[in-house]
Amino acid sequence: MHARREAETDGARAVPRARTERHEERAARAMALQRTVGNAVVIQMTHRNTGGYGLGGLVANTGAAERETALSAKYGIRIGPPDDRPNDHFSHSMLNRIDGVLGSLPTQDVRDNPELVAIQPAGADTESAASLYDGDDRSITMVSPFGMPSWLYTELNRAASWQRSLMDKGAMADYEGISEAGDKALGIAGEKRQVMGGTSDVLANGNLVKWTLRHEIGHSVDKQSGWAQNLKHEARFGGWEAYGSARQVALAILTEAGLGDQLDVTDRYHMSLIDSVEVALDPEGARAAPERLTNLADGFPDQDDQFRTRLARVVEFGRLALAQPWTLTNGGGDTLAIGNRTYHVDHYGQWVSYLRAEREQHAVSNYQFSTPEEWFAEAYAAYHDPKPGPRARLNPGAREWFEERGDQM
Repeated sequence: MHARREAETDGARAVPRARTERHEERAARAMALQRTVGNAVVIQMTHRNTGGYGLGGLVANTGAAERETALSAKYGIRIGPPDDRPNDHFSHSMLNRIDGVLGSLPTQDVRDNPELVAIQPAGADTESAASLYDGDDRSITMVSPFGMPSWLYTELNRAASWQRSLMDKGAMADYEGISEAGDKALGIAGEKRQVMGGTSDVLANGNLVKWTLRHEIGHSVDKQSGWAQNLKHEARFGGWEAYGSARQVALAILTEAGLGDQLDVTDRYHMSLIDSVEVALDPEGARAAPERLTNLADGFPDQDDQFRTRLARVVEFGRLALAQPWTLTNGGGDTLAIGNRTYHVDHYGQWVSYLRAEREQHAVSNYQFSTPEEWFAEAYAAYHDPKPGPRARLNPGAREWFEERGDQM
């Protein structure tokens, strides 16, 4: 009995020992695999950051100037710093991204594009928080968000929701009309605001720098093709309208609210209703003195409750329109809808409107329906995205336009 029990005891001990050994072996293989994958990623990033110049390329950016010269010749535009900042070179990781994107775009949009003459790094004194295309000097300035190092910037991925959330917050930080207190007052507290995603996340994929380059080059193509001047009003392009003053908007919302036949009613200051609402909806004035809009009804103490109720609709419209509603998934919903159009004040302080159905059916991001110019830049980025989804989301008429002008991948 004892011998048997001893044998059983030895056997019982032997099984866990074997299992432990197998577990340790599997763990060792897993660790080795993780190290191999991790090392591969590091090797890949290191190679991308060196530009083939070894440790010097990684640590001291050795060879960057030579690569900028070579890429400038390859694409027919200046890639690198302007003459007044000759030592502000791109990193090798950024040059790799630039080379990859430019090589995927039509020649007519790069080398043969008179509205694009340079892609340059931002200077130390730049005040912009984001990369931008300057139509005056026809250049794209690449800005690292939050001052992060170039190697990190070139690895950011729009498909990662947490990264995109940080990018959106950075982008919205400078927009007037967005605040927690303001959203609460408007009754939209808790609603998610987004820039790169939103009504559709189809374009929220892939590398941030690559999207940025395609988007900013899109601005130059807009200028080259004359799209904003000649085509933005067409339905296939969003059906955009831009207003030089608030008067047309005032007339539209007063008519929609049922006050179109009382435009000549005067307020306590002897100003007509249409004039009073035009002043209240002026973006600059409304932001400097918001009470002019919020207390609009107080100027008409002699009018009945129906008049004041209808005027409250005008106030609700104006307050939300001034709060960057394009960052909301519904773009402002019924509050900003007049007929088949949605109205708002864009982040440049101008009243604009677009066809509501185009946003609902064909938007590739919230940002696309912020301004006419951003509509085109996002459409261009979507058309040239390596994934088929963004292009497929565009209005078929817009896709046809890109195809007809020769934008073939």
